[in-house]
Amino acid sequence: MSRDAVLLLTHSGDFYVPERVSEALARRGARPIRINTDQYPTALDLRLSLSAGEASVGIGAVSSGEIRAAWLRRLYAPALPDAVPAEAQGFVRGEAREHWAGALDLLAALGVRLVNDPHAVSRVERHKPAQLLAASAAGLRTPETLVTNDPDAARGFYARCGGDVVVKMLSALQQSMGRGLRVPTRRLSEADLEGLDELRFGPMCFQERIAARAELRVAYVDGRLFAGKQRCDAGAVDWREHGQPWQPGTVDDDTAHALDRLMRRLGLLYGGIDLMVPEDGGPAVFLEVNASGEWGMLQRYLDLPIADAIAETLLKESA
Repeated sequence: MSRDAVLLLTHSGDFYVPERVSEALARRGARPIRINTDQYPTALDLRLSLSAGEASVGIGAVSSGEIRAAWLRRLYAPALPDAVPAEAQGFVRGEAREHWAGALDLLAALGVRLVNDPHAVSRVERHKPAQLLAASAAGLRTPETLVTNDPDAARGFYARCGGDVVVKMLSALQQSMGRGLRVPTRRLSEADLEGLDELRFGPMCFQERIAARAELRVAYVDGRLFAGKQRCDAGAVDWREHGQPWQPGTVDDDTAHALDRLMRRLGLLYGGIDLMVPEDGGPAVFLEVNASGEWGMLQRYLDLPIADAIAETLLKESA
């Protein structure tokens, strides 16, 4: 049996990016297989078998003996029919999540290359403050940050930053760009200070606002950097909101080396990294890395060969 299959783990609504990676894999002689994870357990079979110390995994029509690598693009919760009682849906989704975790652990144990390692993803995605600490240790400039449910602490932070503060959530309310609920990063105004008592119902992340002339989205792929730039409007705090066209971006050598150190320490082969280019001409400021951050717009509008880089990483022999 030829071990030439590469799984593309995504969801039914995903588009453009899976096709580009699939084409890049096929050009290299691999057999890409798209798996829409939201179809499990209702329309997709998942089989984990263990006997006398031997293990195998079946996902749809493909078995672990055929799988060379797997790209963890998006792992989605199941789309459950109305026939599943509302009180049982949380349990079913939780079990599905554990089944996928078990399948990926077994695939890794069987020598399947995973991009990214799901354990590394979990550590990175769920711990944004630790990201900032690791970034600083790697040599990157990071913004002053406070995460709190204490209204007085937030007001004090606002005063220390001279009233130039942005507020955002630590968690992502959506898993792909332009879909679902999202609370955008925004500037905190003096009028907002009275409403900070509501932090008692939900903590937020506060950061000094970086006066920037541009924002960068950097796709990191196993040591390679692909950067796109958007010019900042006056007072802008999030490139998703001001809708500027994408332009080619550059990352200086010191920042590039620091990003590589950071990503290797985090155990990520891929990540979408957000940087700010300050108006003062200082080094780029690291905001965050998303282990499944979007890069399709960089390939589509700037013709950056990110899909090829991901395909090459998937097919690379593990060290």
